[in-house]
Amino acid sequence: MIVSHRYRLIFIKTLKSAGTSIELELSRHCGPTDIITPIFPKIDGHVSQNWRGVFPPWREVRSAADLRKNVRECVRRDRFYNHIPARFAKARMPPKIWISYLKVCVERNPWDKTLSHYHMFRNAAWHRHHDPELTLDRYLANGILCHNAPFYCDASGKPLVDRVLRFDRLNDDLAELCDEIGLPFGGLPHAKGDLRRDGRKYKDVLTEKQASEIARAFTHEIALHGWEY
Repeated sequence: MIVSHRYRLIFIKTLKSAGTSIELELSRHCGPTDIITPIFPKIDGHVSQNWRGVFPPWREVRSAADLRKNVRECVRRDRFYNHIPARFAKARMPPKIWISYLKVCVERNPWDKTLSHYHMFRNAAWHRHHDPELTLDRYLANGILCHNAPFYCDASGKPLVDRVLRFDRLNDDLAELCDEIGLPFGGLPHAKGDLRRDGRKYKDVLTEKQASEIARAFTHEIALHGWEY
């Protein structure tokens, strides 16, 4: 997550959507009072700042589990963190900042994103679900899929961010955004791109059955963004 006061920008980080690369680029333009959350796994040269602090743990609570989570994070002073959902970020910062800043995230079509997530499970030794023998069918069956909507939507499924950039045209969307807010943009650095070692397109990998399973699992995100296989 990034909060830039100079550019009045809040970046909400989703999964498997070049979030780390974007954070690395945006952090280069952050000032001393801006918020930069830690990246995991750590990357040399990236410095986090201003992410610790206490906050009202009862805001944006949907359940007892939410409250327990908030209390633990408040005690640890983990006010903001890497993949914080927008609803929690909103609850933990001054309302005038949330309302007046441009809030953005990135989304990726579910079939491509699913393959990327699957390869992370297979190839990222640091990941808690790491399994080098994992097959795509077993990955789909385990139900731990890459749903990003909870990171940028409210309880009703309505986006809390102002803009959702598309992964498939990310450089163009980012260049347009940066031009709009006056932020210099020199392209994205390469981060974590070595996890997906099979360079084939998702249509060349997925079976018809697998593609249908993914479509059913991501009905909400497909409806939000009009993704087509």
